[in-house]
Amino acid sequence: MAKRSRMTEMEAHAVKTRQSEPVGSRGKGTLLLERKASGTILAFYRERTASTDNRLPLGILSRKPVPETQERTLSELRVEALRISTAAESAGGLARYLKQQAEELAAAEAERERLRREEERAAKRGSFGDLLDGYVEHMEKSGKRSAREVHNIFKSHVRDHHPELIARPAAEIQPEDIQLILAGVLRRKPSRRGIGNKAGGSASNGMRTTTDKLRRYLRAAFSHAVKSHLSPERLAHGGKLFAISSNPARDIPVIEGTGGGNTESLEPAELAELLRYLDALPERNRAAANALIYLGGQRLRQICAVRWEDVTEDTIALLDAKGRKAQAWAHLLPITPRIREIMEPLFRDRLGPGPLALVPGRSANDATLSKIFSEAGSVLAAAGKAQPFTWKNVRVTVETLLAAQGVSAEVRAWLLSHGRSGVQQKHYDRYSYLPEKRAALEQWGRYLDRLKEGGINENIVLLSKRRG
Repeated sequence: MAKRSRMTEMEAHAVKTRQSEPVGSRGKGTLLLERKASGTILAFYRERTASTDNRLPLGILSRKPVPETQERTLSELRVEALRISTAAESAGGLARYLKQQAEELAAAEAERERLRREEERAAKRGSFGDLLDGYVEHMEKSGKRSAREVHNIFKSHVRDHHPELIARPAAEIQPEDIQLILAGVLRRKPSRRGIGNKAGGSASNGMRTTTDKLRRYLRAAFSHAVKSHLSPERLAHGGKLFAISSNPARDIPVIEGTGGGNTESLEPAELAELLRYLDALPERNRAAANALIYLGGQRLRQICAVRWEDVTEDTIALLDAKGRKAQAWAHLLPITPRIREIMEPLFRDRLGPGPLALVPGRSANDATLSKIFSEAGSVLAAAGKAQPFTWKNVRVTVETLLAAQGVSAEVRAWLLSHGRSGVQQKHYDRYSYLPEKRAALEQWGRYLDRLKEGGINENIVLLSKRRG
C-alpha cells in the first residue's frame, strides 16, 4: 500500500515500530512516532541532514491530553513539531536551537536564583523599626537601666507618630527624617502625669529636654547598628542587615537650651543647712538621705537596686551598667563605722528587698529619693538658706568638696564610679581600690560631721554660673 504523507489517528495509534510524517514543506523535518516494548508511543521532532540525525522528544501519544503530564494528542504533537521546526530553521539548525534553549534555561535559572537571593536579603533587610528594637535589645542584654526609658521614648515619639518611617529600610533614613521626628516632638505638649494621667505636664522647657534626649538615643541606635553591621555573631543568630554607611542623626545639633547640664555646686554653708534639714526627717528617710551623702553621692538608680545579698558587714556592692560598657561591672563601696551608724535604722528593720526601703515590701526608687532633695532645696531656698537645688547639685557638691579635701581625682573616679578608659583599666585592672575608698569616705564623714555642727569655717571659692 502506498505510503501516505500524513498519518491518520488510527495509523498513529497502530504504529508497530516507528513511523514518521513530514512537518510542513519538504526539508522542515519530520514528526517521528516510535513504539516502545511497554506499548507506549513516544513522539520526536527529527531533523536529518547529510551528516546528522538529531531528535528532540515531544511527549507521549495519547488519545486525550492529560494535564500536568507529557501525554498529548496527535494534533498537539503536530503543532509542537511545527513550532520547533520553525524555531530551528531560524536558529540555523536543531543543534543551534537546542544550544540556544540551554542557554536561555541557564539564564532563566540564574535570574530565578538572583531573585531568590534578593528576596532573602530583603527578608533580612532591617527596617528603621528593627534598628530601634535592636538597640533596645542590646541595652537590655547589657543590663542598662535606661533600656525601658529608651523603649518608651522610641514608642511615644517615633513609632506612634511615624509608622511610615518605622517600616522604611533603616539604610534609607536621611537626616531630614530625623529632623522631622524631632521637630514633631518639639511641637508636642508634655504628657499629663499622675494616677490616671490627669495632672498636667510641667516640663520647665516644654519638650526640649525630651527632644534632645530622643536625638541622643537615635544617634546611639544608628551608631550601634553601624558598628554591629558586620558582626558574624549577630548574623549567625538571625540578625537583620542594615547596611548603614552613615549615621543620619550624627549631625543634628543639640537642642538649644538643653546642652549645658545642671552642674551647680552648693556652698559648704548650704550643704551644712541641708544636713541639718535632713536630721529633722522621719527616721528611715533621714537614714536613707544621709547615707546617700555620706556614701559619696552615688547614682540613685544604682544604690536603689542594691539587694540584701549585695550587703556584707563592711561593704555594699552596686552594679554599674551606665555608659557604653558591653557588660555591667561591680562597684564596691566600704561601709565605714559612721556610715553603719547612719544606716542603722535601715539595717535594723529590713522592710524591703534591699536596705533603701522606706515602706514595707519594696525598695525606694530614684524618683522618691530625688524628691527628698528637691523638696529640701525648695524649703531651704524659701527660708533664704540656700539657692534651689536638686540631688544632681548635691552629687556635684560631694565631688567638688572631696577635691577640696585633697582626695585625688583617681580615687574620686573609683569612689563615684566614673568611666574607665584605656585597655588596662577597662580589661585588666580588677583592683577594687577598697582601702583608698574607705580612707576617702572616713575623711569625708569627719568633714560632714564637723560641717553640720558648724565647726568648719572655710572660704572655698566655687566656680558657678548662677552666682555671677
